[in-house]
Parts: sequence; structure tokens; C-alpha cells
Amino acid sequence: MKIQKPIIAAVALLALMSAVVSCRQKQQAEQPKSEGIYRFERLMFDTPAEQLQEEMLKHQADFASDILVCVPQDPSYMAQVVDFTRDATVRTIYDTVMRYFPDLSSLEKELAQAMDRAQKADGEIASRRVITFVSGMFDYDNRVAVDSKSILISIDQYAVPYMQNYNYFGLPMYLVQLCREEYIAVDCMAALAKEYIVLGDGEPTLLDYMVAEGKALYFVDQVLPKKSEALKVRYTDEQLRWMKKNEKSVWAYLVQNKLLFEKDLYQFHNLIDEAPKTNAFGESAPRTANYIGWKIVEAYVQKTHCSMQELFNEPDAHKILRTSGYRP
Repeated sequence: MKIQKPIIAAVALLALMSAVVSCRQKQQAEQPKSEGIYRFERLMFDTPAEQLQEEMLKHQADFASDILVCVPQDPSYMAQVVDFTRDATVRTIYDTVMRYFPDLSSLEKELAQAMDRAQKADGEIASRRVITFVSGMFDYDNRVAVDSKSILISIDQYAVPYMQNYNYFGLPMYLVQLCREEYIAVDCMAALAKEYIVLGDGEPTLLDYMVAEGKALYFVDQVLPKKSEALKVRYTDEQLRWMKKNEKSVWAYLVQNKLLFEKDLYQFHNLIDEAPKTNAFGESAPRTANYIGWKIVEAYVQKTHCSMQELFNEPDAHKILRTSGYRP
């Protein structure tokens, strides 16, 4: 099975995303966008409400997607879309996005280069268009989604650090710090990797989670070589220094407590979840098991010289650990 985190979105959001996709062609001259990135949030809020249904109907099938849903034939559905665009809070969110992300040309270049490296590393990886949109829903886990044709970025998730007046919409500060522009490409490539990483059958163990996350981190490292190691693993510099210093101790903790083959998520979730720290180690880095997974995968690739495709398609995490000879 593949590791996937599908977007969970309201009907209005799905309609809105499809609406702005559909009216791209007509609005292209009036609505500036970054080359290669469809800035549908601009179209969403600048298309007159009285024209929105017509444009959605005209281009409804142009951008078919595994994730997006568009039913402009339904008047109640269209009413929800229009209400969404007129909501004062959502409008403020959009204005904030445009204040801090008026141009995404540098991101477009970075993602284009990363996608080129990804396709060279694994011939199964298909090119994706990049779509940005304003969701109005603050859900860190779903800030980026990938389907068979697109990478979809909820760009307002990355404007959260600029929304102090809304108390960062209730997100804890350790997540607010990860909602910054420099993480967008990392998040996109990690989400892309997880479309291709294969797990074995059965209930996953901690080791399965570790190796899967390690594969994603290894992929990000290969396709975004200029990004710092801290950014790739979404650590602060201080957290990365702690992790490097304590890698051996973390590994010993996992082995001594017989956690590697534990299947009860409750017993190890803090080792892989987003958090300000890993509780077992006091003041520490978060997601410590994921970092160990990355090092296991690196050791495995160095030993086997396997391709990215072969790495993604190997479902046996125990085999990867055993073959890697990993010893911090």
C-alpha cells in the first residue's frame, strides 16, 4: 500500500478550487500568475460572482483531478462558493497571501528543477502542474496534496506566521514556525515522494513508519540539494544539532525498549508526530524516529547502490534495516 494523506476539504473549498481552475483560460490576460504555477487564488477572488458559474460550466472538464470536485450545475453549491469568496475573514486571508506572496517565480523555478531531478531519479514519477489556492481552512497536515496530475498548495497555510491578528488561527507556535515560505518546496517534494513509497501488507510497525519517512527525506535531499539539512528535516538549527549529538542515544532507546517492531501507535506516536519535542528525551528535537529512518535509508542506498525507484518499491523495512548495517 502507498502512504497517502488525502485532503479533507469542505464542499465550498473543492468547488472553489475547481472554479478557479476552470476559468483560467479566459482570465489569463487579466490575472497575472507565476510562470508554471497557477495562482488560482487570484482568479478565485477577482472573478465577478455573476460570471463564476458560467466560467465553471464552460471549462468544467479542462482540469479533471483525483482530488478536486466541481458541480456548478447545482445552484446551492454555487451559492456556497460565492459566500466563501465574500466572507470577510477569508478576504483578509487572501489579502495577506497577496501581500507576502505576490510573486512565486522563485518557487516555480525551484519546483521545476526538483521535478526534473525527480523524474531522472525515478522514471515512474510523472510531471505535475502546480496549483496554489486559498482554502480558508488551517490544517497543517493538509497544506500540500498530490494527485496523479497536480501538486496542490494551500498557500494560505504558509501565510499563517503573518496572521497575528487572528492569533495564528489557533495553531501552536511550533507549527506556525513551520508554516514559512522556505518550507513549501520541501513539503511539495515530500508529498510527491509519498505517492510512490510502497509499504508492506499488514499493520505497520514503528520501523515501517521510520523507513517510509526516511525514504521521503532521502528523496527530498536528492531533489533539493541546495536546501539546508535542517530545512529538509524541518528542524531548527538547534534541533538538528541536538539530533546529531544524540542520534546514538535515540537509537539505543528504540532498541532497548523494543519499539522497532511495535504496532501500537499509542506507544510510539510521539517519536514520529509533529511536536515541539520528543517527550522521551526532554528538551530535544521532534520526530526523532523519522530522522533515524533517514539515516537508515542513506546507509541502505550506500550499501546497495539501488535506484530511487528500487528504493521506493522495496516494501520490507526490516530488510532495509538489516541490509543497511546502520550503526550510529
